[in-house]
Amino acid sequence: MFITLTDIAWAIILTIWVMIVTLYISKYVARKTTIYVARKTIHILGGGLVAVVSPFVFSSPLLPIILSYLLTGYLIFHRERQPLSWFQDKENRGEVWFTFSFGTILLLSWILIRNFWDPGSRDIYVALLPLFYMSFGDGVTGIIRNYVYKRRVKGWWGSLGMFIVSSFLGYYFLSIPGLISGILATIVERIGKVDDNILVPFVPFIFLYITVVLLNL
Repeated sequence: MFITLTDIAWAIILTIWVMIVTLYISKYVARKTTIYVARKTIHILGGGLVAVVSPFVFSSPLLPIILSYLLTGYLIFHRERQPLSWFQDKENRGEVWFTFSFGTILLLSWILIRNFWDPGSRDIYVALLPLFYMSFGDGVTGIIRNYVYKRRVKGWWGSLGMFIVSSFLGYYFLSIPGLISGILATIVERIGKVDDNILVPFVPFIFLYITVVLLNL
């Protein structure tokens, strides 16, 4: 069985939490700071928290995947009809790519990695670390850049913050391959011409899938 009553209960709890973060907490943050910081608040408190707890509370990744795609549709709808102005930017579709990438990384992991959905398994972090980099690493990067440079720019202090967060998480969970994946996440965030919410999760995921799953390093 892919969905249990416990799964449904946790899906409701986490959906309510993400709604609170998106509709209320981030709005408060935007009033006190900027739209950019509000977006990163959603990354950390919304996506990051869900990524951390999901393997411990869901029996399979099915509901997190479904909810990620539903949220993607919700965000696209609002962009086209009634933008959530405190964090949605006409010039940037990052929040849409974030939820899409979140669900797609989990879906690919479910397809490609046998029995990966186990918090005691090493392979679970092949999926989770890219989500951590996208949520926490990129989130910290944006907040640092906002306060150091006072504008949205890819400065080195932000990259240093992402390097520290991502390399620490990578090494802690997956040793040397994890460390390298954290460095890769930092590099593609710094120089990437494609949206960070695509490159930051997918490049480390491909690297970790090859090194940890296929080569068993």
